[in-house]
Amino acid sequence: MNILRNKIFWLNLLVSEILIHIVYKITYLNNINDHFEISKSLFSSDSGITQFYLESPTFMLINKLLGINSLDVFLILLYLILQLTLVLICYNIMFLDQYSTIFLFSGWLVTVSWFVGYVDIISVLLLILLTKLLLENNFNFYKLISLFFILSFNHYAIGLFSLITLSILARKNQLKSFLIPSSVGFISGYIALIFYLRLINFSGRSRLRFIFNDNVLNDSVNFISNNFLEFLWSGFLGTTFLLIYLSFFENLENTIKYYLVLSISILATSLGLDTSRIFSILLVPLVLKIIFDFSSNRKAKEINNKLVIFIVVASSLFFQERFIYGVVNLTSPNTESKNFYELIPQIVNSVFSNIWN
Repeated sequence: MNILRNKIFWLNLLVSEILIHIVYKITYLNNINDHFEISKSLFSSDSGITQFYLESPTFMLINKLLGINSLDVFLILLYLILQLTLVLICYNIMFLDQYSTIFLFSGWLVTVSWFVGYVDIISVLLLILLTKLLLENNFNFYKLISLFFILSFNHYAIGLFSLITLSILARKNQLKSFLIPSSVGFISGYIALIFYLRLINFSGRSRLRFIFNDNVLNDSVNFISNNFLEFLWSGFLGTTFLLIYLSFFENLENTIKYYLVLSISILATSLGLDTSRIFSILLVPLVLKIIFDFSSNRKAKEINNKLVIFIVVASSLFFQERFIYGVVNLTSPNTESKNFYELIPQIVNSVFSNIWN
């Protein structure tokens, strides 16, 4: 397939750019400056480093490798990584063909727009690649090991629960071929992460230990319990209607798998305070599976696919995002960091100041 001539690919790329830049709007983490400062001192600090986000080290390692010493340049780097990864995502969802656009109207795109600085966009890409291998029955041993190694190193909690949910979505005759190399990759990635944390003298509380901090479980469960419908919507957005539709028209085995994966994703999300952010990422394999099954469902073929896409898109835009992050957020909770829409004009004016003057 010549991707450059594929109109659906370009449509998906255009839609994703409009959504992240105009509808959701890009925001950097409130503490993005801390991420930047720590990245500069990696491997050179004698005192213990305690910040939890060091357990997801991808961007800080990239910044350390490049030797960037300017916060503005670091912010541009994060933006460029976001853009490049979005292109790769739009390319790798093309196996869904005309239904691939639907995937852009689920909660993950809100997450990667509002939390630029976290490694979420990398996790989403890796989950797409893994789910694609599963749905296409392409169990390349070394690909599975490599992808799960990177996912585990990138965010081991996402890696662990995704290993479980993808195993549930696999067919019985796929399970062994999928689970063995995936488990090897996950364990290897986690061991590499532990080695890295010891190397940088990490002395903070791990994600596992954080669960048992005072009030963490209580607050997390309350966030979900008190806002359950908004919580579900934040993960699925318009693809909620595909799940409802397939609940009636798919076979019982697949329907059970859908809700088992959903239940595990809810359980995993309840173990931390990031709520909608983690939930929307954990749902990526399920959303892809739902779209894939919908595209091959005989009943679905009786429905005009344009009508389906319209319902998903219209509902996502009409009801808007409802993001649980301590409270129900209708806009990004990250408002204290440098504004992306001020950063770009500032850099452009600086670069072209001599020309324009």
